[in-house]
Amino acid sequence: MFKTLEIRQYRGFKSFNLSGLKRVNLLVGKNNCGKTSILEALEFLISKGNPSVLIRPTVRRGENNFVNEESTSYSRNTSDISHLFFGRRLEPGTSFSISSDGGTEQLSVELFGSPEEAENDSGNSATEYGQQRFSLIEEDSEEIPIAWLRIAGSVPNGVPLFPVTENGSISLSRLRQMQRIWSDNVSRISQTRFLTPESFQPSSMRDMWDRALSESREVEVIEAMKLLQNDIVSINFLTSGAYRNSPGGVLVGLRGNTRRLPLGSFGDGMRRLLALSLSLVRTAGGFLLIDEIDTGLHFSVMEQMWNLVVETARRSNVQVFATTHSYDCIQGFASLLKTSSDFVSEVSVQKIDSSLDNAISLDADQIELAVRQGIEVR
Repeated sequence: MFKTLEIRQYRGFKSFNLSGLKRVNLLVGKNNCGKTSILEALEFLISKGNPSVLIRPTVRRGENNFVNEESTSYSRNTSDISHLFFGRRLEPGTSFSISSDGGTEQLSVELFGSPEEAENDSGNSATEYGQQRFSLIEEDSEEIPIAWLRIAGSVPNGVPLFPVTENGSISLSRLRQMQRIWSDNVSRISQTRFLTPESFQPSSMRDMWDRALSESREVEVIEAMKLLQNDIVSINFLTSGAYRNSPGGVLVGLRGNTRRLPLGSFGDGMRRLLALSLSLVRTAGGFLLIDEIDTGLHFSVMEQMWNLVVETARRSNVQVFATTHSYDCIQGFASLLKTSSDFVSEVSVQKIDSSLDNAISLDADQIELAVRQGIEVR
């Protein structure tokens, strides 16, 4: 588990540190303070520099360039990686880094003016990079790179460079080549799940349900769903192609009712709770990252939801990072700690403010005191 996190020059953070991290960590703060950026930084660090994970946040956020395919070989809709760098600076010499626990885990993303400059910086010879540099620019491309990007810290000889154009676009074919080389060189990584709105679709939850079945943990998932529907007795995923990706592809069985009902008819809260409970099972021994954990859930079930998260995270050895700007969510967190003293050592609240250098870390006693005295912690 991570105990600290250090972020340098990433998105809105020039320099930011989190300390006192526990098994379950709630990130709080006003809108646009960087809570989601911290989850994205964690996802990239846990992935050990997976090139696809580097790009994933720009896809989630819609940070795209729309390029005329008649004049370039780049995809019509390409990610703009300038948003990943502090100040959106996209020039040689720019970099960002993410590390934890005194540098025991660390990654950096650096921009160089040329492949030779990157080779000199890394100490690798042109021969060593020769096999990695093939066709770095598409032959029919009219776009000239303004920089060359390198991910450092995970692969012994470095992930191959790839060109970045003036508008921040990268070649998708080059990204796929980098992904293959990364996969060949990186050892096994921890199970990780980033819960987003797309995570609530049947197509995304199906594999997680299969994992729960294979480990005989489906009863845990059903028990979790009783937070919102006390008479639930079964969950069933339809296998027909017509239903696999449909909201009607998940059926719920209720006590005393012979007819199974579509999960969607119970509202978004049920679907979100199913994704949450499945993810806790799916990421055993790993990390679960949840953006806006309370969305779709009524304030009256917040304490029970947190009980589910902490209890399952402890049982499955999962470290959880979740965001919220809901005071009801924080109150539910504090209520759980008041009634379950054995959870005290497992949780922290991290108040995020990108204008500061450090998150304000609150332990269980401070969280309860702040809520009891009405102190603003969001």
